[in-house]
Amino acid sequence: MNDKQTIREAEIEYCGTNIEYFIDTYGHIEDKDAVDLVQPFNMWQAQRDALKSIMSHRWNVILKARQLGFSWLVLHIAAHLLLTKRGSSVIGLSKTEEEAKELVRRLAVIFRYMPELIAEKDYEPMGWDGAVFKATALTLTIKFPDNTESVFKALASSPGAGRSFTVNLIIFDEWAFQQFAEEIWQGGFPTINRKGGGKVIGLSTIERGSLFETIFTDPDNGFNKIFIPWYVDPRRDDEWYEQTRKALGDLITAEYPATIEEALMVPGGAFFPEVKRDTHETDEELTGHLKRYVALDYGLDMLSAHWIAIDVNGDAQVYREYDAPDLTISKAAQVLLSISVDEVISGWLAPPDLWNRQRETGKSSADIFNENGIPLIKVSNDLFDGCVALKEWLRVRENGKPRLTFLKDTCPNVIRCLQKIQKDKKKPTVYSKIPHDLTHDVDSMRYFSVWWTTSPEKAKPERKKWRRSYIEDYRNASKEIKALMVKNMGEPIL
Repeated sequence: MNDKQTIREAEIEYCGTNIEYFIDTYGHIEDKDAVDLVQPFNMWQAQRDALKSIMSHRWNVILKARQLGFSWLVLHIAAHLLLTKRGSSVIGLSKTEEEAKELVRRLAVIFRYMPELIAEKDYEPMGWDGAVFKATALTLTIKFPDNTESVFKALASSPGAGRSFTVNLIIFDEWAFQQFAEEIWQGGFPTINRKGGGKVIGLSTIERGSLFETIFTDPDNGFNKIFIPWYVDPRRDDEWYEQTRKALGDLITAEYPATIEEALMVPGGAFFPEVKRDTHETDEELTGHLKRYVALDYGLDMLSAHWIAIDVNGDAQVYREYDAPDLTISKAAQVLLSISVDEVISGWLAPPDLWNRQRETGKSSADIFNENGIPLIKVSNDLFDGCVALKEWLRVRENGKPRLTFLKDTCPNVIRCLQKIQKDKKKPTVYSKIPHDLTHDVDSMRYFSVWWTTSPEKAKPERKKWRRSYIEDYRNASKEIKALMVKNMGEPIL
């Protein structure tokens, strides 16, 4: 080992124990307001405080105002780990593939501007004998002189993202806006939940109803919570804030909050504030003559189905739910039918997009459902009409009860989604389609609500056919057994 290599290795070793020195000495960011795009990373005090806090905790969630350079800070933490801990692995998760590529591009900029410690492959100085990095669209790999490798992989949000990797660090960039956030967290958490290892950094502006909000506001989940207000950037003053407020109006509290309370007071609010467990969830099952329907929202990303019973008074009750991703239509039909065994389903309600024919086969999704034993009924997909209809079903009447209830412990996900889904910020008369994770169950309930409102159907019982042997059993049965038979079969014709 020559003198230069010895000095370099000693410097990297020192950086490994002093990340603040590493960033101060070698860190760079892009500043589009500067004459030269790439600038040394001169951290503000709020960034230094956040850095110390992040490095002191394994699980970190950062609620921040916009455009404060914290994505660059987190990428420097990743760069420090990759370079000073050989063989380390980091995953960066973004909303889209393009944003995932941007994480890799920025990380490459960081390494490109520390030539004393690392070189880019194919651009090594003559005689270079140190670490070399190579960046592709979604991966950055560092190869060390002893042939060990550290790897950064950027992924777009998808249900299986992060599931198959054992990593030292997972970064969730703009976490509140990532689709499939809950599935990703469920799959990715075990990859870092090792004794003594594995770190999480999730950062985002707020989006009400998101997993990010749930994690940030839960006081007992073990996460280190960091809030970064708009004014930590020393270039922002009251005049800047006032000009920004005039441009954004009430939306400024979501994009540039001054306090946590302000960040959580996003304009619009919950779309179904009337939904509460003490009024809408019940352990009293509907009885008597019932008609049963299944409303479903289907896509390869998620099948969401709800079983709804309606009595002769026009009251309805959701008594079962099913949510699962990655099901083909034939598999989805098989599952739905197996769950509905021994039940007479009066109708399978679905949105009109399932009747769109595929160019390759000439068949629609509805055709394939029908071939697999489920004849779908086409319902309106008008968002406004559906929202009005669903709110009417959920409205608490003078008797303290809504027309639509949920049987206790049978459908927790749809209740959660109804309580968390927010008003659309631009169209407050409908609910927001972001985060998309919340919409599947609510869409399913919307299809039922708007169809029943406009359908000529009446809540008349569909009686199961009473066999002669059943009638004989009924005549000889106790009161309890008779009541049970009527509940399941309707009144017999004797």
